[in-house]
Amino acid sequence: MHALEPVILPAVAAALLAGCAAWWMGRRRQVTQRAHAAEAGAVAPVAPAAPSPLDSTLLAEMRQRFLRAGLGLEAAYVEGPDSPELRQAADAVAVALERADLSQRYIPRRPRLLPQLIQSVNDSTASARSIARLIGSDPVLTANLLRIANSALYRLQQQQLRSIERAVTLVGNEGIRQIISAALVQPVMNPQDHGGSRFSQRMWDYSLRMALAAADHARSVEREDGFAAQLAGLLRGLGMVMVARATADACSQRPLLASAPELLLPLLERHAPALAARIAREWQLPADIVAALEPNGAASSLARSLDVGELAAALSMLCQDQQLDEDQALQLLASCVPGHVGGWLWKRVHPDDPAANAPAAS
Repeated sequence: MHALEPVILPAVAAALLAGCAAWWMGRRRQVTQRAHAAEAGAVAPVAPAAPSPLDSTLLAEMRQRFLRAGLGLEAAYVEGPDSPELRQAADAVAVALERADLSQRYIPRRPRLLPQLIQSVNDSTASARSIARLIGSDPVLTANLLRIANSALYRLQQQQLRSIERAVTLVGNEGIRQIISAALVQPVMNPQDHGGSRFSQRMWDYSLRMALAAADHARSVEREDGFAAQLAGLLRGLGMVMVARATADACSQRPLLASAPELLLPLLERHAPALAARIAREWQLPADIVAALEPNGAASSLARSLDVGELAAALSMLCQDQQLDEDQALQLLASCVPGHVGGWLWKRVHPDDPAANAPAAS
C-alpha cells in the first residue's frame, strides 16, 4: 500500500484541485451573468417554469376596468341599447379605419430614424458615442428621450440626466433600446382624441408600462428579443389612441355625440388590435411583431409576453386609481407568471412614486 502512495496522492490532489477550479469558474460565471443582467435592467433569465397560460377573459376584464375608469364610466356600466346616432358614428369609425388608403391621421408615418436606430442598438459593436450621435441628429427625439429617461418608470438615480451620452452610458445597451423605442413612438400619441389630454396621457402611461413588462417577460421567461416585445407593446397602445382619434372625428360631425364615452369603449375592443397590426405592417416591422399584434392570431412567445405586459399595466393603473389593492394585483399576476417574475414585473410597472410618470404626449 505504501508503495502506491507516490502515485495515488498526486492523482487525488490533482483531482481535488481540478474540482475546486471547476467550482470556482462556475461560480464566477454565475456572478458575471447576474451582474450583466443587473446592468441591463432586466431580471436574470429563469429556467422555463411552465407557468399557467394567461386567461384571456382576465386580461379583457382588467383592460375594460382600466378603460372605463379612464373614460369616466361607472364600474358597473353595461353597454345599453344602441341609439341611431351611436350606430351611425360606430359605422363611420369602422369605415374610416378599414379604408385601404387609410390616412396618416390614423396610420402615423414611421419615425424617420427607426430603421437606423434598430440597426444600431442591435449591433454589439456600436459604441455609446455612435448611438448618442445618431439620436442627437434629431432634436425632437433627443428631448423626448431625455424626458423619458428621467421619468419614474426609467429613472435609475435621483440626479437628472442632461445628456444623451450620459443616458447611454448609465442605462446600458438594453436600457437605451427600451427608451429609444418609447421616444420614437411618443410624438404620435397626441392628445387629440375623444377623451382629451387626460385620456391620451393615461393611454401613454398604460402603453409604457405594457411595453416595459412585455420586454422583461420576453427576455426572462420566453428567451425572446425584448426590443421586439417593447415595440409591440407601444404599438398596441398606439392602436388604441388612433381608434380614439377616429372616434373623436366621427363625434365632431354629430353634435349630440360630442361627449359619448360609451361609444368609444366597444370601438377600442373591436378595432384597436387590427389597427396596431396594420401600423406595424406599414412601418415594415419584423413579421413576428406583426403576428403578435394580429387579433386572434396564432399563439406565439412574443404574443404571450405582450398579453402578460398588458395585464401588468392594467393592474398597475387600477392600483394607481385605487380600484385594486397591490395584494390583489400580485395574486392576479401570479396566475400567469412564476411568483418571482411577477414580483419583478410589478416593480417595473408600478414604481414607488406613481405620480412621477412619463410626460404626456405633446
